[in-house]
Amino acid sequence: MSQRLTFTTANVQNLVISNATDALYYEVLTPEWESHLTTVRRLDNRTQGQDAVGSIRNQSGKPVAVSMYGGEFMNEELWLRKVEGEGRHSRWEFDDGEGNYFSWTLAGPNWELRSIDEGGAQSPKPMATFFPHKRYVMVGRISQHAFLEIEPTVVDSLDTILVSLLVLEQKKRKNSI
Repeated sequence: MSQRLTFTTANVQNLVISNATDALYYEVLTPEWESHLTTVRRLDNRTQGQDAVGSIRNQSGKPVAVSMYGGEFMNEELWLRKVEGEGRHSRWEFDDGEGNYFSWTLAGPNWELRSIDEGGAQSPKPMATFFPHKRYVMVGRISQHAFLEIEPTVVDSLDTILVSLLVLEQKKRKNSI
């Protein structure tokens, strides 16, 4: 059974992402005094502490480098590789550091995540789908918050999946995709 992770705001640089029970709880923060750095933290339910899982370095509002689990920053184009497809159907591939490979594709306004096997073929069914927020009459208040529906099989890779989604959504909003 899939889980729904709700995004609390339309701003992808300052928000909370969580499921209904807060068993999965992430905080995304870009402080004013450090506007070039977005940090993603996960709540550890056992200790009630927060673990830093990823950082995104921004330049002029666009992501330029990514660091996972406090490691070295890597160019985001090397970490999240764009694979050109037919027409405007590109995909962005990445690995979770555990040997699992995934790709994001744009399906209308939604992002779909699929696993990639050793031969490079994508799974037929999406493992996660991101639905962006909706507004009343396209400009008013939010009528539906953005959310990510995930299959249970990707929960172990959720840290990397969320960071990659935040990078792609920032790029999409800056029209650099």
